[in-house]
This record gives sequence, C-alpha cells and structure tokens, in this order.
Amino acid sequence: MKAYRDAAQLSPAIWTGAVAVVVLVIVGLLNLSNAGAAAVERFHQTQVLWVVLSLLAAAAVAVVDMRFFEQLAGLFYWIGIALLVLVLPFGKEVNHAHRWFAIGDFASFQPSEFMKPALVLYLSRFFHGERNPERYTLRALLKPLGYVLLPVALIMMEPDLGTSLVVIAVGFSVMFFQGIRLRSFLILLGIILLTVPLAWEFDVIQPYQKQRVYTWLHMSGAAENVKVSADRTMQPEQALWAVGSGRLLGKGTEDAIQSRMRRLPEAHTDYIIASFAEQRGFLGCVLLLGLYAALTLSLLVLAVRARERFGVLVSVGAVAIVFWQVVFNIGMVLGIFPVVGLTLPFLSYGGSSMLSSMLAVGLALNSGLHRGQV
Repeated sequence: MKAYRDAAQLSPAIWTGAVAVVVLVIVGLLNLSNAGAAAVERFHQTQVLWVVLSLLAAAAVAVVDMRFFEQLAGLFYWIGIALLVLVLPFGKEVNHAHRWFAIGDFASFQPSEFMKPALVLYLSRFFHGERNPERYTLRALLKPLGYVLLPVALIMMEPDLGTSLVVIAVGFSVMFFQGIRLRSFLILLGIILLTVPLAWEFDVIQPYQKQRVYTWLHMSGAAENVKVSADRTMQPEQALWAVGSGRLLGKGTEDAIQSRMRRLPEAHTDYIIASFAEQRGFLGCVLLLGLYAALTLSLLVLAVRARERFGVLVSVGAVAIVFWQVVFNIGMVLGIFPVVGLTLPFLSYGGSSMLSSMLAVGLALNSGLHRGQV
C-alpha cells in the first residue's frame, strides 16, 4: 500500500486523469438525461449501472500487478478473436449488422469494443519481448500487422467500419511509437491507400457505407452532382444544424429544439456531441475538449514515466483508444469525415463502449501506480 501511496503523491498525472474521467462521466450522464428527456427511454438511468460497473472494473485493473496482464495478454487476445468469430453467426442482428451478443432482454455485449484493449496488451507484450534496439522494417512488422488485421477483417464482416478504423489507428499508434523506419512507414501507408479503392470496388465496403461517403462528398461540395437520398442526408445535416445553433453559450435544455423534438437521429449515441453543442454552445465544447486533452496528456505523462517497455506501450495504446475515438466521432459530426457510426468515450450511451474505455484508462493508470514495472 505504501508503494501505491508514494506513487500517487509523486504523480499528479494520476489524479488529473482520474478527475478528468469522473467529470467526463458526470457530464455524460447529465447530457444523456437531457438527450432522453423527450424520449420514452431513460438512457441515463441504464447508463448509471454501466458507469458503476465500469468504474469498479477500471479500479481493479489499475491496482492489479502489470505482470498479470503481460502473462495473460495472449489469452485475452485470442478470446477476443473467438468472440468476433462467434458473433457473426450467433450475434443479434440490428440494422443488418451482427455486432452484439444479447444478454437476456435487457442488455447486449459488443465484442469488438473489448478487442481494442486486448490488442493493446498483445502488441505491447510482443514488442516488449522483442526488445529490438533498431527501428522496425516492414518485414519485421509482418507479425504484429497480422495481429492488427485479423480482428479488423472480422469486424468489417459484421460490418462495423467505425470500430475497424479505431482498431487500425490504435494498432498503428503502438507500432509507430515502438519505432518504424521511414521508408517502411511510407510503403505501409501506400499499401493502405491502395487497399481503399480495392475494398470499394470489391464491395468490402458495404453499399450503405458507400452512401455515407457520397453524402459526405455532397455536403462538403467536393461532388455536388452526386445524388443522395433525403434520409441519408438528414442525419449529418441535422447534426450540423444542432452544432451551429448552439452558438457561443448554447440554448440550454429547454430551448434545444433539435434534441428535444428528436430531429437529431442517434442523439444519445453517435451524435451525442451535437446534442451537447446545441445545449452548451461553443464554450461548453471547448471545456469538454479540455477535459479530453487533460485526460490524454496525463496518461501520456504516465507512459513516459513507466520503467518498463510493456507499461509504456500499454499506456500509449490506452491513450490511442480514447484519442482516436474522440477524433473520429467529433470529426464525423462536424463533417470532416464521413459518417462511420462510432460512440464518443464516456459521453455516449452504451455499456460496452463505457466499459472498454474505462478498462483502457485503468490500464494506463496501472502504469502510473506501478510505474509500468514488469
């Protein structure tokens, strides 16, 4: 206990990260309460249960010896792969997608969410065991690339483009931090750019996902002659209207027409930031992004201070999980990226998303408490 107390006293980053998470969760619950005010469902009431469970899980993960995760990283990864395989034939179908296992009639479980921390642990153990003093060549990265692409392929089969992009970004963040030769990085980037049109041509990217890209191009003015259906255009347009109508200080809960009149689709999940922006305005969004920045920077500080490579890489991967989801979700809502269907960490409704994000934070805080020692 003394070791943990001393570590906490010497690491303000631990307290900064913990406080930022708690405040984000409280803001998320309040916003869900407002977002669901005009709906039959009471999203915030259900979310409270997931928040409590997730906080307990994060606390448990934070205090367990890091060697436990290093030893069981392979087991976590392959269990995650098995669940991704099983969800395709046995998962609950929602909007022509098989992403969830039903837990009775009251909840569901999304395996792809838990693949993100499992992948971080597995890649961290791989690079920790390699101890390569030089930057990796493309040939040396074939094995870790396979560890990333295997879950990505299974998640794309569900289909779930948003989570696939996050898994790719998280995996590449860990590999890039570990060290990749510039030539190898450029070749890898070229391969990825070449894969995109091939995936489009051979329908790896689903028709509804292509329609989202067309809508994005149409709204951005890059392809004004592209025909898009009204229902596809409505979702991103209503989100932009909601964000813009919030102005500097927001409309407040009562006057947030887009949210209260349910004109904003998925206001409690993918488009939660649009609902928040309408009610709290530009200033509220700046403060919200400040909380995410504080969380990200504090976890990066813990990564730098970790004594062992495994702890460093785990912290970097944990930061990447939260960071890339925030970037993709907010970018999607603002029209910077096409709509990919992705939750915003700690704010969006969803038990699997909340638990996965909390586990990532718990792993990073573990590096601060134990100093990443393995």
